[in-house]
Amino acid sequence: MTSELPTTLRARLALGAATAREDLVEAGSFLALGAAFAAALHVLVPQDWYRNLAGNMLPAGVVMVALAIVLALCSEADAFVTASTSALPLMPRIVFLVVGPAVDVELMTMQAGTDGRGFVARFAPLALLVTVVCGTAAGTAILGWR
Repeated sequence: MTSELPTTLRARLALGAATAREDLVEAGSFLALGAAFAAALHVLVPQDWYRNLAGNMLPAGVVMVALAIVLALCSEADAFVTASTSALPLMPRIVFLVVGPAVDVELMTMQAGTDGRGFVARFAPLALLVTVVCGTAAGTAILGWR
């Protein structure tokens, strides 16, 4: 069954408004989820941990990569989490933003269901390596090493 697009301006505007409302509600739920995770990080993680990671690029990077894989958030929510970790160096936060959409628990579960566990065992480490290298290279090109 094919649905035809509206031909009148009023009908097109109504369709556009309905689509915008749907997108806003969907994106809004992800934004709320990201804000909740960011708030939880501030409440549950002791500030001493942030201070200890702030001067250590490699451990901060490992922590942010692990968070990206475990949290399995969308890019809108990733931005909230990244903003809430402002005590950490910029590089690990950029890597977090790059790794999150490419390698996370949700994606690995879906890939295992469709392509099998063997595929995930080969693909996930490779995707993780590529995203960490690309995120680090982009961050270095833009920010220098900080």
